[in-house]
Amino acid sequence: MNNQTSLVSSSQPYSQVMNITPSMAQRWLEGANTANRKLSLAYAEKLAEEIRCGRWMLTHEGIAFSPHGVLLDGQHRLQAIVLADKPITMVVWFNISTDALLAINCGKARSIADTLMLAGGCGQVNSYDLATLRAMLGGLSSAPSLSAAQASQALQRHREAIEFAAVYRPRSTGRGISSATTRAVIARAYYSADGNRVAEFCKVLASSVASRADDEPAVLLLHYLQRTVGMRFDTVRDRYAKTERALWAYLRREKLSRLYGTSEELFPLPEERKVPTAA
Repeated sequence: MNNQTSLVSSSQPYSQVMNITPSMAQRWLEGANTANRKLSLAYAEKLAEEIRCGRWMLTHEGIAFSPHGVLLDGQHRLQAIVLADKPITMVVWFNISTDALLAINCGKARSIADTLMLAGGCGQVNSYDLATLRAMLGGLSSAPSLSAAQASQALQRHREAIEFAAVYRPRSTGRGISSATTRAVIARAYYSADGNRVAEFCKVLASSVASRADDEPAVLLLHYLQRTVGMRFDTVRDRYAKTERALWAYLRREKLSRLYGTSEELFPLPEERKVPTAA
C-alpha cells in the first residue's frame, strides 16, 4: 500500500498520527477499500461539512488497515476528506486483524445528548431540548440533522429560548399538545413576544378553557392538535404553521373563526432577521 513505505514493519498492531491529504484519502479508497459495506455519500457529506466548518477534531477514532493493507474502518472519514478537499490529522492503525471487525462498532451508540453532557459546555441536556432545538431551527422547513458539534453551537446560542420553552410549554398530557413542534414555536417567540402572554397562551392550550373572547385562537389550536396525528413532513409542517398562526393571533388579541396555517415565518430567530440595506 502506498504511503506506508516509511513505516516500521511489525507483526503487531501499531498506529501513527498522520496528516491525511485528499489525494492520499482517494488512493486509499481506490486501492484498499475492497471489502467494506456500501458507502453512504449522505453520511460522508455530513462529515465533510464538519471538516469544512473547522469542527473536526483529532480523537482516538480514525482509519484501520489489515496486515494485507485492506481498509477495515474509516471509509466515510476518507470520503469526507475527499469531498471537503482539506487535509485532516487522524490516527491511522496498521496490522489490525480482520477478526477485530467482530468487535468494531458493536457497542451501544451514544446519543447526541449523552455526548454533549459528557463533553460539557452545554449544561444539562436531554432529548427534549434537542428535539425542540431541531424543530426550532427547521421552522417551516424540515428539522435539520445535527452533528454533536453543530448541536452544541446551536444549543449554546439558543439556550435561553430552549429553557423558556421548557418552562412555559403547555402542561398537558394530551396527544400532540406539548410536542417538539409546539415547544419550537414557543422558543422562537421568546425573541420577540411578551413572555407573560405566551405563558397565558400555554395555560389556555393546556386547560382547553377559554375564559375570554381572545382566548379563542388557543382553543382552536387545541382542537386541531387533538385530532392531528402522524410525523409525515406535511403533517408536521402544517402543525407548526398553525401553532405559529394561533400564537400570533393570540398575542395580538385577534379574533379567529377558523385556524389557517401561516405561509411565512412569524417568529424569526435573530440570525434569520433581514438586515436593512442602505438606500
